[in-house]
Amino acid sequence: MVEQLGGFAAIILIGGKARRFAGCAKSELVVGGTTILERMLSATEDAVSRVVVGTRPPDAEPLPEGVLQVLEDPPSSGPARAVQAGLAAVPDDCDRVAILGGDLPFLTSEALDLLRRHASGPGPDGDALKRGALFCDNAGRRQWLCGLWPIDPVRRNAAEVEPGAPARLLFSGIEVETVTWEHASPPPWFDCDTPDDLAQARTWATELK
Repeated sequence: MVEQLGGFAAIILIGGKARRFAGCAKSELVVGGTTILERMLSATEDAVSRVVVGTRPPDAEPLPEGVLQVLEDPPSSGPARAVQAGLAAVPDDCDRVAILGGDLPFLTSEALDLLRRHASGPGPDGDALKRGALFCDNAGRRQWLCGLWPIDPVRRNAAEVEPGAPARLLFSGIEVETVTWEHASPPPWFDCDTPDDLAQARTWATELK
């Protein structure tokens, strides 16, 4: 059981030029018969607020009812400013926020539940809402855009970021619990940065059917 600490929001970042994919938005790439964004929206259905940050192709399918879309200011100013824009659309009663890159085809609700469990313990001062959790890849690298965070300190940090700032600045001062994926299924942190990554994701998706 996931400890009930209030509702969480999900911010999905779909910005970026995707030059390796001839300008096609990575979130609109198809894996297992559906776009990556559609897969991620399915994984985040339990969120009380879902915000997509960035532009989408004019012919993209409409977002599900209740999912908001916003744009960072100025446009193309990086992930930290994109999160800042997404946070402005999140209700004040959300105490945690999942901050997610828009190219994670194997994110699942189970993976988010795992992050919630790891983030439910107290922070260094005993406050249960000051601890975050994120996935690490197989090499032990922290996946900053695949994590769940206490929203208040992220809001404070986001208010100070400049255009082009790296995403990790959003999490300054927050105790972080690192999480590994021990299941046989593809890892939720796997992102489609290159055509080879996309080919691997499509192979895994075919094997899961």
